[in-house]
Amino acid sequence: MSDMLLFGHEGLRQAISLVFETGGADKATAGAVADMLVEANLSGHDSHGIQMVTYYVDCLANGGLDPRAVPELVLDGGAVLRFDGHRGFGALAGAMAMKHGIGRAREHGVALVALGNSHHLGRIGHWAEVCLEAELVSLHFVNVIGHEPMVAPWGGRQSRLGTNPFCAGIPGTDKHAPFVLDFATSKIAFGKVVVAHDKGEAPARRRDDCCGWIGDARSRHHDSRYAGRRASGHGGT
Repeated sequence: MSDMLLFGHEGLRQAISLVFETGGADKATAGAVADMLVEANLSGHDSHGIQMVTYYVDCLANGGLDPRAVPELVLDGGAVLRFDGHRGFGALAGAMAMKHGIGRAREHGVALVALGNSHHLGRIGHWAEVCLEAELVSLHFVNVIGHEPMVAPWGGRQSRLGTNPFCAGIPGTDKHAPFVLDFATSKIAFGKVVVAHDKGEAPARRRDDCCGWIGDARSRHHDSRYAGRRASGHGGT
């Protein structure tokens, strides 16, 4: 008999929203964050879904996440925009950046949007899909701030980098379906390691890999999350 518990996504959304309201966010913001996390699970990307709630709560507790922060447009150069997330929820900052960027791309033919000082943006492919709905091509370059490096450079033994995702979205045509490419620049996204751990499994790896994906304190490579918190680089996930 399976030990798996099934919950309806609407109930999960309400529960998660309440968590963030309790943490200081207003109702609309808490709902937007809950929607982003639940959507990741419903899209098949558990690594960026509701398992992130505990991380968000930890960040609220240690001051790394401001639940009342409002993203701000700090530079307006027409087709060039820069936003400051003020350490607030990425769901809010990302939505603002995409809304303005899409508008400027339609106005100028292209837009370059920079968003800094934002908390976790969730599944970056989601933002590419927002651009696809507007029939726009998009490229997304993401770095990770706010915690210690987790990725060892290719051939290296010590952590120096973040997982630094890359994403691209291309609208479909009459002959071709829309295309979204979304991957971490480490061999595996850290969230996928957490999901595997929660399932009591080792992260899946390709047959041609010569070593594990996770490094321990002595720079030995393993397949288990128990080994440590450093991922090997580089490669898409």
